[in-house]
Amino acid sequence: MKDYTVEVTENKKIADGLYELTFASTDCGFEGLHCGKFLHMEVPGKLLRRPFCLYKFSETSISVAYAVVGDGTRNMTFLKRGDRLKVTLPLGNGWNLEEKHKKIVLLGGGVGCAPLAYVPVSYPNRKYYAYLGFADKSKVAFEHEFALRSEKVVCTTDNGSYGVKGFPTQALEKDLKEINPDAILVCGPRPMLKAAARFSLEHNIPAYASTEERMGCGVGACLVCACAVKQKDSGTVMKRACADGPVFGLEELIL
Repeated sequence: MKDYTVEVTENKKIADGLYELTFASTDCGFEGLHCGKFLHMEVPGKLLRRPFCLYKFSETSISVAYAVVGDGTRNMTFLKRGDRLKVTLPLGNGWNLEEKHKKIVLLGGGVGCAPLAYVPVSYPNRKYYAYLGFADKSKVAFEHEFALRSEKVVCTTDNGSYGVKGFPTQALEKDLKEINPDAILVCGPRPMLKAAARFSLEHNIPAYASTEERMGCGVGACLVCACAVKQKDSGTVMKRACADGPVFGLEELIL
C-alpha cells in the first residue's frame, strides 16, 4: 500500500451514467497491482476518499470505472486531462485462482463487471465465460473488454433491449452444465450473489464474490464496511471488506 500523486490522462463516458477514468503516476510506476484489488481515491469537493476497483491496469497506468450515484461521482465527471489527485493503492486481497481452475465463469452486474475484467490478464491460458447483466441497452458496457479474452460473452438486459432478456444468472444457469466450470467469480447486487451461491452449492463449484460494501477509511480502521462471515464452528464473525476482502469465498458470506 502506497500513497501516489496521479495525473488524469482520460475521463470518458462509456455508458449512461457510467464513466472510465484513466490516470498515470507522477512519481514512479505502480506496484503490487492485481485483479480484484482496489484503490482509495481523492474525489473533488469531498473530504473522504472513495474506493474504486482496479478495472484496467499496468505498471504505468490505471483505469477505474465509476457510476454516477451522488455528488462525489458527479464531480468526478468534470475531471480533465492534467488534473492531479491523491490515491492510495493497492488495497484488498483480490482474486486468487488455483492451478486447478482451468474454466472460469465471470458473472457481473452493472459496474460490478469492472473488477472481473482483468482476471484473464492476471491468469492467462485458461478458458473464461463471461455473463454480464445491465438494466437496459443504454447501460451496457465492458462487453468488448471481456470479448478479447473470453470463449463466450453473454450480455443480458432486464427489458431485453440488448442481448438476452432477463438476468445474467438465468443465462448462466442454462449453460452451466455445458460449461462445467471449475470456479465462478461474481460481483454485483445481492440477488446475483445469492443465485451464484445456489449454483455453487447445487453443482459443487467453488465460487468467490467481490463484495460491494460501503467503505469509509478503506484500510480497516473505521469498520463501516463490516460484513457477516460464517465460521467453521457454525458461528459468525464480522470481517472488514476493505482489509479482509473485498473478495471472499461465497460460501463464507451470510447474504
